[in-house]
Amino acid sequence: MLGIGRFFGVPVYFAPSWLIIAALVTIYYAPVVRTAAPKISSSSAYLLSFAFAIVFALCVLAHELGHTAVGLALGLPVRRVVIFLLGGVSEIERDPERPRDEFLVAAAGPAVSLLLAAAAAGAYQLVAPATMPSVLIALVLWSNLVVALFNLLPGLPLDGGRLLRAAVWGIGKSRLAGTRAAAWTGRALAVLVAVSGLVADRSTWGLSAGLFSIAVAAYLWFGAGQSLRVGEMLERVPDVSLEQLLRPGLLVRPDISVAEALRRAWSGNARGLVLVDGTERPLAIVDEALIGAVPLEKRPWTPVNDVARSLEPGLVLKVGISGRALLDAVRATPAHEYLVVDEDGSPAGILAAADLVSSLRQPA
Repeated sequence: MLGIGRFFGVPVYFAPSWLIIAALVTIYYAPVVRTAAPKISSSSAYLLSFAFAIVFALCVLAHELGHTAVGLALGLPVRRVVIFLLGGVSEIERDPERPRDEFLVAAAGPAVSLLLAAAAAGAYQLVAPATMPSVLIALVLWSNLVVALFNLLPGLPLDGGRLLRAAVWGIGKSRLAGTRAAAWTGRALAVLVAVSGLVADRSTWGLSAGLFSIAVAAYLWFGAGQSLRVGEMLERVPDVSLEQLLRPGLLVRPDISVAEALRRAWSGNARGLVLVDGTERPLAIVDEALIGAVPLEKRPWTPVNDVARSLEPGLVLKVGISGRALLDAVRATPAHEYLVVDEDGSPAGILAAADLVSSLRQPA
């Protein structure tokens, strides 16, 4: 992905898939430009259409930065902003804990798009009609209006779905109830979009529009399903106890072989390996996926240190952490395993991310 800068510390990227929509917009809108401004040449029409593709991407970026700005103002960390084939996304790392905050973050994007549409409407009054500037401004006006109205449709993963979730959450005091209502509405919208694509005319552009509609429908359907799964998992977060998930760990020196480390783990019924120095101070934690990938014939000659990850601060958790605090800690430093220590810093066990995910997926 192409990084184009930072917004209050949040990195902003354009995914390569954006080039596809840029090319489609350029080709599709060139005839529209020629019709709206018949005096311009064909090459100028394509140039203006390409300029619109770039301006439209910047408008989508402004929409996402609206979400990001409100999220940051509410204390919600944002990992990054990405513009891709079907639009953009602000990757907010932590979900709002109040329906009001959910509403404000969701409403910010469409509000920015409506403001851009209003600004374009004002600018349109200042230019001569049927000229390149007037055509470009008109396209910006209508595209931002469409983006705002489409995103306000009441179904996840759209902004309107988040607004619906916030409303149901605020009335019923249940975030999960709001998520379920908005997710199923999102799936209904996906079906409607897919049907509209299937009944599109079969001309060249009709076929392309139909395929694009089906792609959007798939995005809505799977996005709604993902939102529902995440919502159900978040409902179980308060019941998660670190002590119940602890795996027994074995302390080993970093210079022994993978074969010997595994032999000791199996004989001691350990389910994790922690590398320590001569004073038994933890140095690193063995990655279960990496050690399992070492071929059998190489295990006697491969140091266990080669399949371990140094214990940076985020990989060490203290006994007693649970619920939302535990989930935030794991999100902040993604890994397969974490070392859990007692208050005095001595190893208490190992938390496997797979065990945490499994506990969140268990029926309530």
